[in-house]
Amino acid sequence: MTVSAAGGIMMQSYGAKGAGQSAESSLAAPTAKDKFLDYMKMTPAERMAAAILEEMGISKEDLEAMPPEQRKAIEDTIRERIKEKMKAEGMEKGRLADVTV
Repeated sequence: MTVSAAGGIMMQSYGAKGAGQSAESSLAAPTAKDKFLDYMKMTPAERMAAAILEEMGISKEDLEAMPPEQRKAIEDTIRERIKEKMKAEGMEKGRLADVTV
């Protein structure tokens, strides 16, 4: 999941195999290593959004299959929960890193 600078949420497919991998390996279930690497490629906002979706008991596939208005409502909820979490952790807009010396 990607949270855009404007606050919109777009779903991103994780676990896609690169062009250099064989068709056989792309059909196999993702390994723990694949899952870890996919997770590490996610931004902190994507990780928060994925965790919130999991808390809600909704899979990425479920969200993608929802009608647009239902999907928008879920994405709005995720967006608000991310904002709340960032505010609670002191990461308001413009203050994502403490660079004081």
